[in-house]
Amino acid sequence: MRIASFAALACLLGATVTAADTQTRAITLVVLAAANTTDPLNDIIGVFEAEHPGVAVVPEYAGTQVLATQAQQGAPFDAFVSADKAHIDALARAGLVGDAIPLSNGHEVIVVPKDNPAGIASLRDLADKNAKVVLGVDTVPIGIYTRQVLAKASADYGTDFSARVLAHAVSFETNVKQVLEKVALGEADAGVVYFTDVSPVYKDKVRIIGIPQRYEVTAQNFIAAATHTRYPDFVRDLVAVATGPTGQSIFRKHGYDPMP
Repeated sequence: MRIASFAALACLLGATVTAADTQTRAITLVVLAAANTTDPLNDIIGVFEAEHPGVAVVPEYAGTQVLATQAQQGAPFDAFVSADKAHIDALARAGLVGDAIPLSNGHEVIVVPKDNPAGIASLRDLADKNAKVVLGVDTVPIGIYTRQVLAKASADYGTDFSARVLAHAVSFETNVKQVLEKVALGEADAGVVYFTDVSPVYKDKVRIIGIPQRYEVTAQNFIAAATHTRYPDFVRDLVAVATGPTGQSIFRKHGYDPMP
């Protein structure tokens, strides 16, 4: 993961730079990106940088709501990747980004430690078992999606189902990677994450419990260019790589659902 200090990058703001300038100086693009896109976006950045010598892309990965706040407070960035439409739409209304383009689709799953000490076998068990649950806060996309899943399941499991699950929560995390990590460390009996978060490094640490498809919520990522970027041509190219055939192939390789 490559993380840049916003203070150090602030000096990058200034006049627009075009492709010709890369022949004489290095260019850096800063991307504020939802944590769930870490693995595919790193691959996409590798493709983009190989096609654009002299241009480096520095991603800052965190919860979408944290990144949106940073952007609103003046943090420099050239593109924004959001784990939901609401946050990127808010940035557009503030005049900070242009049109949001769908980037990838995903879905939610339950993760439990490999030895599954609480014996979680289904979504319903999050309420019925005496389990320690870790979830996203209600302002981060995974937390919002989780609550929508619980609300849909309440139609079958009882109107108090959501409340009973939330009552078992021992912590609420600000990004999905933190939810996964707590389960992997055995600090919780179960958590709700995106299917794609369970990368090979976690497959020996956690077990996936599927959520019935009728309760799933499509978790869609979006990308948009910053309106104040000095490098609109390069940002346009980066967005094109991410949303085009190459980028979509990379997302599918990492387990994301096919885009319509």
